[in-house]
Amino acid sequence: MTNAKLFSNEIIPDRDLLWSALSRSTAMVEFSTDGRIIFANPNFLKLMQYSEEEVIGQHHRIFLRPEDRDNLQYQAFWELLKAGEFIRRDFRRVTKGGREVWLQASYNPILSRDGKAHTILKLATDITAEKQRAANHESTLQAISRSTAMIEFAMNGTILSVNANFAAIMGYEVQELLGRNHRDFVPPEIVNSSAYTNFWNRLRTGEFAQAEFPRIAKNGRIIWLQASYNPILDASGQPTTVMKIATDITARLTQNAKAERLALLDQLTGISNRRGFDLALSATMSEFVCGAGPLSLLMLDVDHFKTFNDNYGHQVGDRCLQVVAKAIELAVYDRPNSLVARYGGEEFAVLLPGTDLAETAEIAEAVRAGIASLRITHSGNPSGQSVTASIGSATLRLDEETSGSIGSRDLVELADKALYAAKHQGRNRVVDAGERTRDNAFFAFPL
Repeated sequence: MTNAKLFSNEIIPDRDLLWSALSRSTAMVEFSTDGRIIFANPNFLKLMQYSEEEVIGQHHRIFLRPEDRDNLQYQAFWELLKAGEFIRRDFRRVTKGGREVWLQASYNPILSRDGKAHTILKLATDITAEKQRAANHESTLQAISRSTAMIEFAMNGTILSVNANFAAIMGYEVQELLGRNHRDFVPPEIVNSSAYTNFWNRLRTGEFAQAEFPRIAKNGRIIWLQASYNPILDASGQPTTVMKIATDITARLTQNAKAERLALLDQLTGISNRRGFDLALSATMSEFVCGAGPLSLLMLDVDHFKTFNDNYGHQVGDRCLQVVAKAIELAVYDRPNSLVARYGGEEFAVLLPGTDLAETAEIAEAVRAGIASLRITHSGNPSGQSVTASIGSATLRLDEETSGSIGSRDLVELADKALYAAKHQGRNRVVDAGERTRDNAFFAFPL
């Protein structure tokens, strides 16, 4: 096929038909080189809310705000068009009614045979809605950014952008974070885990992630972030970046942890309370059943404490319990795995993981002697006119026959029976239940 044939009317429709087809789908307007309107099609007139009579002969500037037309850039714009330069970008324009519209438009100089611009043809598409959505999106991001920590990652974890809030939480300047990798701020034990690898693999598939995360701030300080990781998808639905939106919850978690600790402490003595003891005993018993070694328990009772309160008042009684609690803690100071708890009233418990029968007997006697050495006057105590305590001890040993049949209740029951035996035998003494299992029943004491 020859060039002549290619461009003949048999192949290419009539120019007027092409013009008509283009005009049906596009806003079109033609200007003289000095900016005067020569022609405007119905699409353009409808978009700008003018009639043809109102625009023909008018200057292009009627579609501009004063601040856009009264500047040097606007003059330069027309000089470029006169010089035959093509211009295409997004333009802000104003309708007859004063409504702002955005046009994606091209200004196309129509050149004469001598190469000079003869007229200017503008082809335009209304993108006001898209611009508004983009502006709303940007405003939303800015509003979120003002109150939230935000950071953007490449799909390999490299930091692409970060706002001042996130940098402040981490203790860095913004520029110090750009280009670094997400893993730089994650505890090593997490980075080296399969869970961390899977975390990024899920993000790379476009999966959203939200949780509470520990992170390493500047100078090695651990902080906690409540964060969402949001993959940003391209037009084909493929993740291109990950936007993380985070809130620092370190203070809240610290407060919660403190509240939880306080909930497990006895307000009077500062040692563990009954709930704290029960939780510790349950956890320790699980370790014991798994073969963690022997487990011992002391149960002790301040002798004739009701009489002490009757004689000296409850405030003095409270102070007495505080001092006794400190004495018990002192006696087991060198056993960091032990737990001292106020079991209820004037009764205390001492949990001794990994302690055999002989060691338990020594500790129990040390506790008894420590309390007696306080020499707190107690005229209602027949055993010595000072505060003393009766102690029952019990030790569990796991063997093949008893594996799986021993529970925390067994240990408490053994130690409690031994305690009442100590009371029955005259108080201010230790009675050991012996190394017992569930099927080896403890002998009954007359009470």
